[in-house]
Order: sequence, then structure tokens, then C-alpha cells
Amino acid sequence: MDDYLGYNKHEYRRTRKLAIIEGSFFNLAFLVTQGFIVTGLALEYGASEMLIAIIGVLPTLAQLVQLAAPLVLKLFKDRKKAMLFSALLGRIPIAFIPVTLALGIRAQSMLLVLLGLIAFGNSLVGTFWASIMGDVIDPATTGKYYGRRNLILSLSTMLITPVYSLILDRYEGSLGFIIVTSMATAFAITTIFLLKMHYAPPVKTFGRGRMFKEVFSNLKFRQYLKFAFVWNFAITISGPFYAYHQLVNLKVSYSYLSILSIVASLTSMLMYVLWGKISDQIGHQSVAEFGILGATCLALMWVFVTPQTAVFLLPVDAIVTGVVWSAINLCLFTMMMGMIRGYSVESYVAVQAFLNGIGALGGSLLGGFIASYLKGKSITIFGMEFFGIQVIFLVGASFRFLSFLLLRRVQTPKIKTVTQVFFNTMSTIGRRMATRPYEFPVLQLRSRKKREEAEPLKLDLPTSMIDLSDIEGIEPEETTDDSDHEERSDS
Repeated sequence: MDDYLGYNKHEYRRTRKLAIIEGSFFNLAFLVTQGFIVTGLALEYGASEMLIAIIGVLPTLAQLVQLAAPLVLKLFKDRKKAMLFSALLGRIPIAFIPVTLALGIRAQSMLLVLLGLIAFGNSLVGTFWASIMGDVIDPATTGKYYGRRNLILSLSTMLITPVYSLILDRYEGSLGFIIVTSMATAFAITTIFLLKMHYAPPVKTFGRGRMFKEVFSNLKFRQYLKFAFVWNFAITISGPFYAYHQLVNLKVSYSYLSILSIVASLTSMLMYVLWGKISDQIGHQSVAEFGILGATCLALMWVFVTPQTAVFLLPVDAIVTGVVWSAINLCLFTMMMGMIRGYSVESYVAVQAFLNGIGALGGSLLGGFIASYLKGKSITIFGMEFFGIQVIFLVGASFRFLSFLLLRRVQTPKIKTVTQVFFNTMSTIGRRMATRPYEFPVLQLRSRKKREEAEPLKLDLPTSMIDLSDIEGIEPEETTDDSDHEERSDS
């Protein structure tokens, strides 16, 4: 098929490649507004715990602005023009951060305004970008594409993080942040030109004023919205304070934090490829459940991260973070896009973003309140010093587990249990089918007739291995050569 949905195939393929390059430069630029770097920047401005909590949640809170996306589209009457306007709004303000630092301006309100403009503008960009990419990506290879894209984005993060960290450690105070944010400005401007080169099929329109009614009438998606609200509430309770705990309480250097970030990025790079293949086979929801359960366990682990245990728990956190968050970042998005395909994508994304923002606001306020109340408090148990702020991690873990239970109630195709996800993952890693012990009796009890009628598995395995084609929950993968697979992904 030369065209996909009636449009030029070349333009679709070109846009998919540009989206990967643009995303990489976006990571290079906006790493300074995330994680331990923005926490250090906020401390340079003398920010309070509450302000740090608000700054940490700004990217999620900014999703509230996506409700204005229909108005922006109505103004420009074109998705691409609307996206470029939003990019200017979200990426030019980053240039003012090094300027304010160079002038000696330390107003917390100034920092909050600049970071707010960046977050809100980029949130609008995401709405239009998601709509465009939903048209140019073949639904059958969504997981594979985003797996590859996220792998490359993780590589860009891995490369730039040590550079930023070395600069911050070498040039203490404002000079280091001036250099880092100036570099980020150049990367941000580059992304604008790359977005301008995207191809946007002129086939999508926004809803006409009945956005909430349309979305909430979808019972299946309404269940997903409940999960999304609680999940964003959960992660923003403690999210901003992991870096704070490391910088303030554990006294970890920027260079060591960059090493941990590299480890997490390397792990993510490997896992994005794996999750992309697995999720396309067994369902994005199943992999997302596995990731969220893992993120819950991570939050619980941080309750025990003290100056005495940090030396071995922080590397564990970096590795497990790469595994579980790659699953979450990849599969929650692809899962949602699969649920709303065929509907008014922009309306669904906007309403979901609105609820995400409300949940994030509530979580950040609760986390900021707890952090402010417990600031400076600590207790020593068996020679280990525990800080009051670690209570936030326990609270966050509780709500993360609640969101896991809510996600299990969402109905999407090809749902498998978390246990099945684990064994399917082991199967893919080992390049052979992995069978749970209790399935062998099931296999033996199957009738000979049924086994003979079943289509044999075409796997390149030793002849001594048992035929597992009848095992429930394990589906054979279609074997194709690489050229055919690539062609399908571009069709």
C-alpha cells in the first residue's frame, strides 16, 4: 500500500523520524527543568519546600491548559500552526533563566513564572503533537515505534546528564546554572525548527463544546480516568522530594546523581525495546500494571534510604527505576491512545490532562504540607538516621498501590496478569518460551487430540524442548524477516 489513510507514505515516514530527533533535542533542553537539576536551581533561588513541591509538579499541573487547546486550534485553524505557537510559548522563556541569574535576580516568583510558562506551553505542544502522531503511526506497531523512540530519548538523556552535572560541580553557585541553562536554550530553539518540518494530515477536528459530556459518556474510558487521577495524585506527593532528599539530607553530589541517572537511562534503553515488543503482543495495560506495582515497591524502599544505606540502595533504585518507569512511560500513553482511537482524540486527551492536573495539584499540596511540617526533623533507630521527610515516600507508596488496583479494573484488549507479564518478559529475554511450574500438569492433562489439532509453534529451539503450544496464556509470535516487518511498520 503506497499510502496510509490516503496520504503520502513518504511524509508519514519522514515525520516519524523527525519526531524522534525533535524528542531527543527536547530532552537535552528540558532536563534542566526536571529532576535534581531543577531542584538544585530552585535551591539556588532560595525556594521553600512548598515551592519545590509546586515546581516539581508543574509539568503535570500544566496539563490543565490542554482544555484551551480547542480555542487555540480555532484561532489558527491548523494543528501544525497551533503546535508551533505553543512551542514558542513554552520554549522561548527558558532563555530568560540564565539572564535573571546573570543579573543577580533571585526572586522566587520570577522562577515560578518562567517554569510555569515553559510547562504550560509544552503541555499544549503535547496535545497537538499527540494528535498528529496518532495519524501518522500505524496502530499495529504503536508499541514498537514508541519503544524505539523512547530508547533514543533515553540515550540523549544519558549523554547530556553527566555534562550538566560536571558543569554544576565545577562551577558552583549561579555560574554553573547560567552555563547549563544557556545550553538548554540553544537546544530548545532547535526543537522549534524541527517541529516546523513535521507533516500534519489535515483530517482532525476538535469537539464542538461538549467535550466533557462526550468523554464521560464512554464508560470504559471513565474507569481509566479514575485511575489517571489517583495515579497523578500519588506520584506528585513524593515525586519532587526524591532529589531534595538526596541533595539536602544525603549530601549526594551532582556528579554521583548523574551516574545514577546514566544507569537508569541505560536500563531504560534496553527495556524500551523489550517492552515495545511485549506490549504489542500481550497488551499495553498488562505491562503498565507491572510497572506501577514496581514503582510502588520503589517508593516503599525510599523509606529506608538513609545515609547508612544509600551506598547500596541508590544503585538498586537506579536499575529498578529504568525497568519499571520505561514500562509506565511507554505503555500508559499507548494504552490510552488505543482506547480513544476512532474518537475525538483531542477532546479525550484534554479531559484526561485536566484530571491529571487536578490530581497533581492535590498531590503536590499534600506533599508540600507534609515536607514543610517535617522539615529538619529526624530520628535515629539502631544507628540509622531517618528523616521526617521520608514519611512522604510511605504516603506516596500507599496511593500508588491504590492506583494499581484501579488500573486493574480498566478494560482493554489482550489483558494478562502481572504474573504473566513477568514470565512473558523472561520468555522474550531468554528467546524461548518460559513455562510456569504449575502449567506442566495442565499440559499433561490436555487431550492428545487437542494437542495434535493445535498449530505447531514455529520456533528455532532445540528438539529436546517440550512443545508448549497448548499452554494457556502463551501465544506464538509470528516469524517474519526484518524487511517485511519494517515494511509493515511504515504502512
